[in-house]
Amino acid sequence: MDSCRALRVLSLLVLVAAAAGQVPFLGSCPRPPIVGNFEPQFYLGRWYEYSKYFTVFEVGRKCIQAVYSDAGYGRIGVTNRSIKVLGGTRSDIRGVAKPVGRPGQAKLRVNFEGVPSFGSDANYIVLDTDYTQYAIVWSCSSLKLFNTQLLFVLTREQFPSPYLVKHIMKRIRHFGLDTGKLQKTDQKNCPYGH
Repeated sequence: MDSCRALRVLSLLVLVAAAAGQVPFLGSCPRPPIVGNFEPQFYLGRWYEYSKYFTVFEVGRKCIQAVYSDAGYGRIGVTNRSIKVLGGTRSDIRGVAKPVGRPGQAKLRVNFEGVPSFGSDANYIVLDTDYTQYAIVWSCSSLKLFNTQLLFVLTREQFPSPYLVKHIMKRIRHFGLDTGKLQKTDQKNCPYGH
């Protein structure tokens, strides 16, 4: 394959990754540890998005939070809330997370109402959580020459302490993931309890 054609193929793959709202990296997916004794009942409740890798589906949004509830039969109800920067209106999307993989492992498949779902692999993997202050959520898809990743830092407090943020970043680097690509989520001037 000539270099011009290889560049076109790589460009196309990067565009596909961008359309999926994930950040591309060279090589196959890394294999960070996953929470192995996941206790969903302690994970339920409100989480604020502190930072994330760029995602197309969150462009033009702020005050992003997730509320998790017991949906029965081992499933978790998901309500993601945000405020549209233009217009200031609230936007909610609802879905369900189902465990996939080995029992107790924090690997979930989240499907949202009205959004096509492709595949059955985990798209919500909890790498680390203490249930009371923070959670590190990740997913990765391998594509021949590169992979695409999503990474979210969730906190129970809308404005976590600098000490906690430093601890979380250290944990992410320990897992071999890139903290330099994280974008801080705007949580300022949010309507109370939106």
